[in-house]
Amino acid sequence: MKRRGLAVAAWLGPCLLCLWIYWYGLKAWFQQDDFAWLFLRQHVEDWPSFLRSMFAPMAQGSIRPWSERGFFMLFHWAFGMEALPYRIWVFATQFANLALLGSIARRLTGSWVAGVLAPVLWVANPAFSVPMSWTSAYNQVLCAFFLLAAFRLFLAWVETGRARYYWLQFGVFVLGFGANEFNVVYPALAGAYTLLCSRRHFPRTVPLAAVSVLYFVVHRAVAPPQTATPYMMHFDGALPWTLLTYWHWALGAGRFVQIRPQAEWFAPAVTLGFSALLAGFAAWRAKRRDLTGVFCLVWFLGVLAPVLPLRDHVTDYYLVMPSIGLAILAAWGLASLARRSQATAALALGLTLAYLYLTIPVSRSVARWHFDRGRKVRTLSLGVARAAELHKGKTILLAGLEGDAFWAGVYDRPFRLYGVNDVYLVPGSERSIDQHPEIGPIDSYILSPDLARRALDRDLAVVYQAENERLRNVTSHFRNVVAPQWSAGTPRFVDAGQRMFDDLLGAGWYELETGQRWSGPKATLRVGGPRHAAERLWLAGFVADVQMAAGPLPIRVWVDGEALPFQSIT
Repeated sequence: MKRRGLAVAAWLGPCLLCLWIYWYGLKAWFQQDDFAWLFLRQHVEDWPSFLRSMFAPMAQGSIRPWSERGFFMLFHWAFGMEALPYRIWVFATQFANLALLGSIARRLTGSWVAGVLAPVLWVANPAFSVPMSWTSAYNQVLCAFFLLAAFRLFLAWVETGRARYYWLQFGVFVLGFGANEFNVVYPALAGAYTLLCSRRHFPRTVPLAAVSVLYFVVHRAVAPPQTATPYMMHFDGALPWTLLTYWHWALGAGRFVQIRPQAEWFAPAVTLGFSALLAGFAAWRAKRRDLTGVFCLVWFLGVLAPVLPLRDHVTDYYLVMPSIGLAILAAWGLASLARRSQATAALALGLTLAYLYLTIPVSRSVARWHFDRGRKVRTLSLGVARAAELHKGKTILLAGLEGDAFWAGVYDRPFRLYGVNDVYLVPGSERSIDQHPEIGPIDSYILSPDLARRALDRDLAVVYQAENERLRNVTSHFRNVVAPQWSAGTPRFVDAGQRMFDDLLGAGWYELETGQRWSGPKATLRVGGPRHAAERLWLAGFVADVQMAAGPLPIRVWVDGEALPFQSIT
């Protein structure tokens, strides 16, 4: 009974630490990509559309049915826009991860203390600050679960020889591909462990590698590599510098100096010191014919390897799974140091506290930042939904939004989750929004001066100012003071699904429905022409599946009576 109580306490301690560090992350609301995943359920109408929503490549070609599509669709069906259940599930998964890591650390090192320390060191790392605060990053937490669960079962098979553990491990490994592409590295981890620590078991890792190769081939076929985006692979001289950056962040001081500035030498010195301790301990164990420490370093490098070529997308949360290896190695070293004498035990305690001092403030501050940003996004989303109720059928214009509020709470169009589609920013808003071409243009989110003036003059729009975490109706001020200064030319953008464009539509259009309007085989409209030769005419619309059943649908456009070349919708 006493032993069981100690085991529970050893697991509960890291969980409580996790809860304390990321308390604000538990309470954080939706933001950014969350809204795209939340809206995914609206595309499900039948079994084929469900399968497309679950397994079609999305978001940089990723296929993550468990951690993104299925997770968001299921929880949105069950809990709607209440964010807390989503966050609780993320934390519950992480608590399971901490238990698995503790068990693995004890098995690898033979140290009960290392089994307690490894989860503590791991969860305090700032790599977790985003996944524990932003629901869209759940894929990192869930993939870590599959990696840890599979490896724990693999160790059980190595220790006992029971086939059931091997096949359970195999099944968990295969399921892990539905969480994140990182899962492809698992056979390398299992293979490295057997080569370094249990060589006779290496042949049984070959089938695992075959599965990863098959996944890579299939994934590359259905989701071609990204080009001209931050996710483009670069195999060049930047690789070692990217690795050095991640190593610097993983050891704590790299991010600490960003919130608490220190002397320039401080962060490199801390990183160098921690690096020497980790490498020295691994070398000392290797000299004693124990290569487990080397395996921990291989874990870090092996799991990080797939993202090292992403030169233009270096981000903290890619360290969630690689840092497992460092956490085990550091915990083992500290436990070994603590056993030698009271003096070395005090040194081990000091090193542990120093690491936590460097990492916990960063993790807590990032979690708080996500909480504060989510609260603003929630206020904006609910405010727009309420404004739509008060002004039915009118376009809502938003004023006073700055860059972060736009990218977190407007760009992914959260308002459509409340049935509100006609939301734009007032003309001139682009001056207060930082541009991110790698994400996408913002032109379609900002109403042009001529359209905004047209809508206000015809009482088809209202303007709300974002201030002090609330929305204030400033329509009268904009209609009487601001709008008269805007030009009143022919709009260069027309949305047939909005009433303000009715007078620009000619023959061939049906009556307006909820945010959309069908056209006949031929329809006309009036739109402003290009300002220079480099501009292009863009058309966007919806075509029903039944219309595409016979193959590509030809489309012809006439401009001022002159026919443009045929195009096809495929």
